[in-house]
Amino acid sequence: MALLKRSSRILSSIVKLRSSIEGKQFSELSEGIVEASQEEDYNFKDKAAIVNGGASGIGLEIAREFLKRGLPHLSIIDIDEEQGEQAVKELRNEFGDEKVLFFEADVANALALDSVYRKSMQFHDIPEIIINSAGIMNDAKWDKQIWTNVTGCVVGTLLGLQYMSKSSNGYGGIIVNIGSILGIIPSSGYPLHTMTQFGICGFSKAIGCGNHIDRTGVKVFAMCPGLTNTRLLTEAPANAINDRFAQEYVDEIDGSSPQKLCFYFLG
Repeated sequence: MALLKRSSRILSSIVKLRSSIEGKQFSELSEGIVEASQEEDYNFKDKAAIVNGGASGIGLEIAREFLKRGLPHLSIIDIDEEQGEQAVKELRNEFGDEKVLFFEADVANALALDSVYRKSMQFHDIPEIIINSAGIMNDAKWDKQIWTNVTGCVVGTLLGLQYMSKSSNGYGGIIVNIGSILGIIPSSGYPLHTMTQFGICGFSKAIGCGNHIDRTGVKVFAMCPGLTNTRLLTEAPANAINDRFAQEYVDEIDGSSPQKLCFYFLG
């Protein structure tokens, strides 16, 4: 029971439910990510966190909010070295050089990600929070999409459990896998991306079952935001399977209701 209460406090510190987020910018969206920590009294000040895919978008804003709440040890991992270095430069200017590290890696490459996890822990201790936010939306390149979205989520989670587990001298904690509303409500215009999002949700529900929590002390959640103002959204029509699928996707967006634009949790 204590572990579940603790996980609940951490989770509420990561995201605040909203009824409608259509058109929100990253900064607006992220206001709710850790805002509830003040109410829930979760202490970030002695923790280490890793954000995979944290060089831009929601991942970067989650990282920023963690630092605002006093997190002393943050590692950002991303395949885009240039964007990652720029993101870390901005965060260091705002929060201090010693708090933030950047590591370049393909999060779906198990050997590469394991290597940077180990490097991160040499400087920042074992993480108690891991955010898996790397993702692409490109049905035209569906093999790359599956690699990044599904394999990246699985690798980031399993390595996190390996090091965070209390049975292996970790502290326990929480892993949040960032999916999307398409993991709950399928898109006929983006069927392959939908598949990856259902995969993230299903994996998170299964690996987050009670017997795994009891063994590891780690709670795993999927976070499924609705439409947000990201590059993935604006470039989506051009990256559909073909023009017909692209038009179906555009029609779906135009018909979205506020109920489809809220945050859901699977845990």
